[in-house]
Amino acid sequence: MTNAYAQAAVRALAGHLEATVIALAIAFVVWRIAIVLTDRFYARRFVSRYLPRVATFCTLSKSVIGLLIILVTILELLNIWAVNVTPAVWSAGFITAALAFGSQNLVRDIVTGFFFLFEDQYDVGDRVEIVTSGGQIVAGTVQAMELRTTKVVDRAGRCVVVPNGNIALVTNSSRLPTVAGFTLTLPWKDDATAMHERIQSYARAIAADTGKKDAAVSVALVDSTADNATFRVDVRSNDPDTDVWQATLRERLAARLQSDGWLPGRPNEGTH
Repeated sequence: MTNAYAQAAVRALAGHLEATVIALAIAFVVWRIAIVLTDRFYARRFVSRYLPRVATFCTLSKSVIGLLIILVTILELLNIWAVNVTPAVWSAGFITAALAFGSQNLVRDIVTGFFFLFEDQYDVGDRVEIVTSGGQIVAGTVQAMELRTTKVVDRAGRCVVVPNGNIALVTNSSRLPTVAGFTLTLPWKDDATAMHERIQSYARAIAADTGKKDAAVSVALVDSTADNATFRVDVRSNDPDTDVWQATLRERLAARLQSDGWLPGRPNEGTH
C-alpha cells in the first residue's frame, strides 16, 4: 500500500512538473509573439511626427503586456499546484492599499504623463510655457518626455524637471503658425496712409534681410491723438522662434525710423 501511495505521489509530482514546464513554455512563446507584434504595430501605424515618442509608447506597451502574461502565468501555476491563494489575496489587498495610499502622487504623475503622450499636447523639441498647479511658470524647450516627468531646458540653459501631475496649463508655441507683435507710438510725420506704408515696407525688408522671408508682416493703426499715432506690427510665421525674433525686428525698425527722424535719438546713418 505504501508503494502504491508513493507511486501515485511521484506520478502526481511528475504531472505537476510537466504542466508547469508546458505553462512556462507557452507563456514564453506568447510573450515573444506579443513583443514582435507590438514592434510591428508601432513601426507601421505611427507617422513621422510621432517618431520621438514611439520608444516611450512601445516600451510602455511591452511592460503592460509582460506584466499581464506574468500575472496569468502565476495564477495558472498556482492552479496547477493546487495552492490556496485566499490568504495571499487578502494580504496582497492590504499591501496594495498601503502602497496606493503612499504613492498617490506617483500614480497621478504617470497617469497624467500617459495622457500627455496619447493626446500629443507637446513633443521633444517643442517650445512650451508650462504653468504648474502652484502657479510657477516654466518656459523653454522640451528636452525629454517621460511617463512621470517632463524635462524642459529654460532660456537660461537650466534643465527643469516638472512632475507631470503638477502641470496645470501648457502653451505650445511650436504648433505653428506663431503670431507675435508689438506697438510703436510715433509723432505724426505724414498722413496715416503714408506712415503705415513706410512702416510696413521697413518691416518686410528687415524680415527678408534676417532670413524670415516666409513671415507675413501686417501693420495697423490702432490709436491716435493730436500729436501721436500708435501702430501695431504683427508677424505671423512658421518659425517657432518668431516671438524671440520680434525683438530684433523691433530694434531694427526703430533704428530705421530714427534715421528718418521719426523717433528721437541720434540718426543711424546707413540703416536704409
